[in-house]
Amino acid sequence: MNTITSSATVPVSAQGHRGGRATWVYEMRPVVAAAEREVAAALVRDRNLWLSRRGHDAPALHVTAFRDHCAEAVGLYEEDGGEEILVGCLLLHREPDLRSWAVDDPARALRVSLAHTAPGRTDRAGWLMTLWLADYAARAGYDWVYAEAPGRGTGPDGTGGRLLGYLRDLGWRVLGSGRTPDGHQVVRVRLPAAASPGLAALIHCTVPAVTGRGPGEDSER
Repeated sequence: MNTITSSATVPVSAQGHRGGRATWVYEMRPVVAAAEREVAAALVRDRNLWLSRRGHDAPALHVTAFRDHCAEAVGLYEEDGGEEILVGCLLLHREPDLRSWAVDDPARALRVSLAHTAPGRTDRAGWLMTLWLADYAARAGYDWVYAEAPGRGTGPDGTGGRLLGYLRDLGWRVLGSGRTPDGHQVVRVRLPAAASPGLAALIHCTVPAVTGRGPGEDSER
């Protein structure tokens, strides 16, 4: 979950994006409307530019993925002085095929992909998204969250290695390496589900807590 070079904002009322609700600091919610998906695609496009300037592969399909209405995209939004700022986004995969990952119980797994965070912020958006993922997985009945990170840095700044160190610091555990269908080397990581009852005071969540086994707890928190 790297930082990128710019963020996108959308005007909202001081009471949040849906009138009458108490003001929230952060909200994790589905990215559904075409306009919202374009904002997410713009965030990802900017990150790709950041990566390419540092000698890293930045597949254009990452931008396209957030425009796909069949993909379950979610975004981390910050409310700041009447503006709603998208500070991170990712895709959820509720019934992933993890046979090649040698995991213990794929049926109880949530996978995320294409996680991106917005520009050089001091509030550690990647940390916030990780906290939310661990809590959300626990509430939705999953044991683990799985993801892939770049397998190695290709630029002189060693970004890939620093990213893995950062993910370890956040609680992600390295499982091994592999390759994506398009041949890119990746490191496979997983995060244990862990409920954080007090997290709702920081991150308001409206992402449905639904698994392949049916609804979980109330997602509005």
